[in-house]
Amino acid sequence: MAGYDVVIEKIRGTGRAATRVAEGLRGATCSAAVPSGDAGMPGARCVGKLAAVKQALRDREQGYERRLDTHAASMAKAADLYSSREDAATADLSVPAQSTGGRKPV
Repeated sequence: MAGYDVVIEKIRGTGRAATRVAEGLRGATCSAAVPSGDAGMPGARCVGKLAAVKQALRDREQGYERRLDTHAASMAKAADLYSSREDAATADLSVPAQSTGGRKPV
């Protein structure tokens, strides 16, 4: 149309891939690998730090998941927008122009 082709399926595929990665992260729960509680060392100074590390990992995981979900939604929205505009453009371009009479170019 305007000198470029929009590959809508690839945009949709990017969104689906982001969704799969987010689902994989949700299933992995890396923060669960960090022990909870006193980790067998009651009263140790590291107990508080261990809890902080676990919470930081959990926050990062959730942040990545949210960003991937947002990206997936943006790609789906972009594909829908491109698709609807391409359909309209195709319809507009396929309608033959009606002559209104008047002078014709020489």
